[in-house]
Amino acid sequence: MMLSFRHIFAVAVTAHLIWIWIDTPKQVYFCPLNREGLTNWADENCYWSPSYAEAREKFVSLGNRLREQLMISQDKNASLDLLDVQSISYNIAGDPEYYKSLQAIDTSTLQTIAPERDTVDAMLLTMRVPEDHVHIIHSSGTHGVEGYLGSAVQIRFLHELFLQNEALLMQNKEQEKASADGNGKVQKILLIHAVNPFGMRHHRRTNENNVDLNRNVLAPDKTKAVIERDANYFGYVDMDPALNPVDSRTQGRRENLPELSSFDTIHTFMKEMGSIASVVGSIVKIIASKGYSNAKRTIVSAQYHKKAGVFYGGSGGWENSVIAVQHAIDEFAGFSLSSGNADAQSKVFWIDVHTGLGKFGSYALLRKETTENNLWTLQLNTFVAGLEEKQASSSKAVSSGYEETVGFINGGVLCPPPSCFAITQEFGTIPGVAVVLSLVLENKGFNWGKGEFAYLTSNAFQPQRLSWRRTALRGGSEMLRAALKFQTR
Repeated sequence: MMLSFRHIFAVAVTAHLIWIWIDTPKQVYFCPLNREGLTNWADENCYWSPSYAEAREKFVSLGNRLREQLMISQDKNASLDLLDVQSISYNIAGDPEYYKSLQAIDTSTLQTIAPERDTVDAMLLTMRVPEDHVHIIHSSGTHGVEGYLGSAVQIRFLHELFLQNEALLMQNKEQEKASADGNGKVQKILLIHAVNPFGMRHHRRTNENNVDLNRNVLAPDKTKAVIERDANYFGYVDMDPALNPVDSRTQGRRENLPELSSFDTIHTFMKEMGSIASVVGSIVKIIASKGYSNAKRTIVSAQYHKKAGVFYGGSGGWENSVIAVQHAIDEFAGFSLSSGNADAQSKVFWIDVHTGLGKFGSYALLRKETTENNLWTLQLNTFVAGLEEKQASSSKAVSSGYEETVGFINGGVLCPPPSCFAITQEFGTIPGVAVVLSLVLENKGFNWGKGEFAYLTSNAFQPQRLSWRRTALRGGSEMLRAALKFQTR
């Protein structure tokens, strides 16, 4: 008996889901967020969060615990490498004009947690260092659902800093501040948590307006150019039937997005088997006709004409999250990068964490080529090349197709050279064709209300497998630690 494509596909995906279930954490981890509880986190799974609300709670709570440690150190006249902690929270549902009047939360004030709100949260740490180091920006969640790894890296960093401070405070010894102050040299570390909080909460890559924030950050002249260019410039219109499938059952965008559950995952998969198989067939045909490289270039180059389509970069103007990030960098942290008033002696290294492309658990480091020929840029290129050599993912292969992609969150608009050097740290998850499939189906479900496919993007961009979590978290943490040690000369 000959099996149909649908049957073969069903067996293959079912086997894959079973394997994911076997290699997924089953234990519920107890990760208290008070000072005593944080000293007893026994497993690195505490760095991970199953939801945006929990990730934000951990991020904010760790900031509060660091503030408490600073206040204790002042009472004991103890010396910590951590000199200051400030936080700021941007409600993306509000008018971005109010960002200008936002007041930072200083060291003496604890930040409140509002789990029901979608907020971009930024934390600025000022550290005592012995030599001149680059300042660091580390951002997570530009692509929403991809934010769980970047969040875990940030939470691990904050937790390790908490434990380091706790050990010093336990010694209860006054240190010679003259020998510890690093001759007045400081390093600023700006952590930006959940750039796209709506996408992270609902396991979407794009935001509440269906905009890909990593294609949205354009200068005015570039915005005009991409909006006015031929919609089929990269072949998007040719691929539209496969990328944006619709049928007679579509019902209009859902307003209330459901929470994910294991039962919903299995039930939806079985119910929507025909739709999934149909989309798979369409995508495979497109790739076969255009070639993988050309199809990838069409997809990642984005489009600016179809609001309900996948890979939509917006139709002019920055999204609220982008405006929040700009304010956090220029005003809150005081880097003044996009304003053109950056300190000529101040250097900033920006790491934006993403998932989806490359070999499973390994990372590639993506950066735009620059004509800058100054010493620190050359040093950073050498530094990055050294990290790339240790990875299974090829940065060249992962970055292929992005040659004409514009609007990156950490591109030249918000991170202009020579003051700022930007890296996208991209972690591999599942095969690229499967990643595209998950995006197409999730976008269909979100914009046309037929099918609940958020579980597909969740599995595609934040695999629950223990092996992936360990490898990816280690790679993200190693990158941040290495960047923190990079000295300017």
